[in-house]
Amino acid sequence: LRVVLIAMLVLIFHLDVSPDLRIAGVAAELPLGLAIAAGLAGGAERGAYFGFFFGFAVDLFFFTPIGLRALIFGIIGWAAGHLFLDRIEESPVMSAVAIGSGTALGLTAFAGLGIALGETALLESPITRIVLIASLINAVLAVLLMWVAHWMWAVDPIGQKRFAT
Repeated sequence: LRVVLIAMLVLIFHLDVSPDLRIAGVAAELPLGLAIAAGLAGGAERGAYFGFFFGFAVDLFFFTPIGLRALIFGIIGWAAGHLFLDRIEESPVMSAVAIGSGTALGLTAFAGLGIALGETALLESPITRIVLIASLINAVLAVLLMWVAHWMWAVDPIGQKRFAT
């Protein structure tokens, strides 16, 4: 229930509020940041499942190839959980680095695959600026995203179950 609640709130924020809060013309990419945080807080399997289904839900609202975000979010969520699970709780800086770099990798992969699939609109967008600014925004919001992901999975910061799920 927490997972659905958080996913819906972030999706609504991303669709309604985030487009009006642009920095240098770039909106935050909170769904990708949450998919990364879900992998970091919940592990590779949870990150992959959450990323895939949340990415698919986000895909339903955009005119890009259906399943493209699901694929990218699922892989990035899995990779975050697989690569950083044991090291992420050392400091908020590690969370920021992981979420920022994961966002950059995810957006770059999204743009590359989108262009390969014929999305010509991506060729006209300033991809480098979007990747840099969105990655910085998500890195700054990393502590909040990690807190939300820990609450969503009902785990405390050192990975022990805190609530009955």
